[in-house]
Amino acid sequence: MTSLKVILFLMLVAFIGCNEAVDYPSGTIDTLSFHSVTLKRTIKYQVYRPPTYNSTTSTYPVLYLLHGHGGDERDWFQMDEGNAKHLLDSLICTQTIPPMVAVSLGAGNSWYVDRPELMETFYLGEFMPLVESTYAIDTTLSRTIAGNSAGGYGALRFSLKDPSLFDNVILLSPASYEPLPPPISSSRKVEAFALDGTFNDSIWNSFSYTRRWDNLLNAPRKPHYYLFVGDDDVYNIVPVVTRLQQQMLKDSIPNELRIINGGHDWDCWRGNFVEALTAIYK
Repeated sequence: MTSLKVILFLMLVAFIGCNEAVDYPSGTIDTLSFHSVTLKRTIKYQVYRPPTYNSTTSTYPVLYLLHGHGGDERDWFQMDEGNAKHLLDSLICTQTIPPMVAVSLGAGNSWYVDRPELMETFYLGEFMPLVESTYAIDTTLSRTIAGNSAGGYGALRFSLKDPSLFDNVILLSPASYEPLPPPISSSRKVEAFALDGTFNDSIWNSFSYTRRWDNLLNAPRKPHYYLFVGDDDVYNIVPVVTRLQQQMLKDSIPNELRIINGGHDWDCWRGNFVEALTAIYK
């Protein structure tokens, strides 16, 4: 996936990010909330609308962004974290990708599973239909999901529950440990995988992505997976993605893997995100 085009783009982003005088079309972030019937509570989310959104009658592909442990709906769009608004503006401005709608939900430390509340059921069955009926989205153009760390864990499981949902899946240091997470993993501290306040091996295994693998094998059309990890990732995710890719290669699942110089942080993930989007729309 790495190309001169990506390198030049990253140089452009670095320049624009340091020079506020540069004038280029800017998208809009909507900060919203609604009361979920499934969760029986109010939940917050943000939506990026591309620069052309209000000036045309066009419809757009959609990109779902899943934050990691300790994050919220703002992580992907905050300048000092994902900075996705700036990255998307720049990619669209340089015609590297088409204009698109991007969405980030505040999922807390749910790890996007149906325990203790029905976060997965809510996201796939209530939240996505809400977004796609509210905004000018055409999923036939493409529906992509991206997630970092715990968000990568969620993105992988979502894509395997119904492989027809997503055309592309971007996994940035996904915390999809098999068979069990290491002691350092934050998954050992959340209610989703605990019994009586203590991490439970059986509960973790019950949510294993491997339990959904047959869905992918039997799907008539399979998503394209983009796997990234930093070689200095302190959460031991290099073997997670290499194992995952080995299984994908064995089963002829479309995929790309990059192990790059970097850690478990946004300094690594921002470049990975740009590279994946560039590859998707090349």
